[in-house]
Amino acid sequence: MSETYIPGPQGMIRGKELKFVTIKEDWNIYELEDGTTFKAKLIATKIVRGIDPKTGDIFYLPIGEPLYNIRHTTIVSAEVPEGLLRKPEE
Repeated sequence: MSETYIPGPQGMIRGKELKFVTIKEDWNIYELEDGTTFKAKLIATKIVRGIDPKTGDIFYLPIGEPLYNIRHTTIVSAEVPEGLLRKPEE
């Protein structure tokens, strides 16, 4: 078990890094009024579940769900219409 620390409701707590398999990573696509299309995708790099400092078991939030922390990176791409492009400055 790989342990790390994550933010909890009252400060940093221990967490257990969980192995995961990516099922699907879709792009979010936004079309702007000027014709530009932006694409963004969130990529999870590490998923950690909180450990209750009192019991050593899973840390649960008051709503009854386990506390998870997801470390991620975001990929962004833009497709700009030809009419908005200009030659790069040298």
